[in-house]
Amino acid sequence: MKRLFLPFLSLVLVVFGCSKQLTAPSFIQFKVENDSLFVISKNDLASPLYIKIIENKTEDTLIKQLEPKEQYTLFKYTTEETDSNSVLKKYQFKGYYGRYPFTEYDTNFIYTFPFQKGYTSKIIQGYDGSFSHKGTFSSKCIDFDMKVGDTIVAARDGIVINVVTKHNKQGVTEDFKNYGNYVMLYHEDNTFSQYVHLKQYGSLVKIGDSVKANQPIALSGFTGWTTIPHLHFGVYKPAENGLVSIPIILDSISGKSLKRRQIIKKL
Repeated sequence: MKRLFLPFLSLVLVVFGCSKQLTAPSFIQFKVENDSLFVISKNDLASPLYIKIIENKTEDTLIKQLEPKEQYTLFKYTTEETDSNSVLKKYQFKGYYGRYPFTEYDTNFIYTFPFQKGYTSKIIQGYDGSFSHKGTFSSKCIDFDMKVGDTIVAARDGIVINVVTKHNKQGVTEDFKNYGNYVMLYHEDNTFSQYVHLKQYGSLVKIGDSVKANQPIALSGFTGWTTIPHLHFGVYKPAENGLVSIPIILDSISGKSLKRRQIIKKL
């Protein structure tokens, strides 16, 4: 049996700690101008991003939606009344992929299997797998048997929003969960797909690239929290506290019907 790495529940978790000088998350910037302190949210992604601003004392929450490459001034203070460290002590800033509230997506869209035509694979684990496909993030994901170095293709047109392929570690304990290389795509209906356990430096795309379905995007690998080489594949929609996996159709086959040990050949 294998252990599965489950990456990116949210873009950034709470950035709040015990150190004297606190560090802002990547999507929060501070600017001092004319004795004023501006707290700016900035989205450097090629996909939408929504930010939760939570006041620690009251737990009052504000959600700010940012489109790709957009920035917005959240707060303005005088430099006499506060500084950046005080702001980071007062608020938690959490960032998540996509648009929220989420309305709807194309439930009838037909994805292609994430490997090349003529390739034969075996299902290692399907939806709601008792071993590791539990919880909202992973319950509707599929594991495909793939050898190290085999070609992974995009299951749908999209934009590359994240790539991690520097790791070369694999293990069977949770300690290795952050070493699973992956590529993540954003799709036009506000959904995302992710391809995990890639070969070190096995990405064939870079952040910001537009890709087409069936286009090679990566090489399969053996990295992260797993016992065998395989591809972990999932499609996600935004929810209140990050992405959740959703059921899909693959080459006219319901993902729900794909069971462990089932053999699949892409025609």
